[in-house]
Amino acid sequence: MWRLMPGQRLRSHSWDGEQFVLYNNLSGDTHLLDAAAIEVLNALQPGAADAAALAAALQLDADALPQLDALLADLRALDLVDRAAC
Repeated sequence: MWRLMPGQRLRSHSWDGEQFVLYNNLSGDTHLLDAAAIEVLNALQPGAADAAALAAALQLDADALPQLDALLADLRALDLVDRAAC
């Protein structure tokens, strides 16, 4: 299960719809993210979800799960998401 970091507020801006600037209110860091990363973060706003549920919410097919797992790992390295207890 994946979740947004507790207390994380998503504040982002895009000029072209493809690249987004996201401010991490917990760390004070600013990140340049693509649309796929923002979609994953937005999909986690309602609550924790596993990769399969995220893929379904984002209308991804099973072939995209490895890329989704890699993206979640990248977002975790940026301290934007974390694994939630089951």
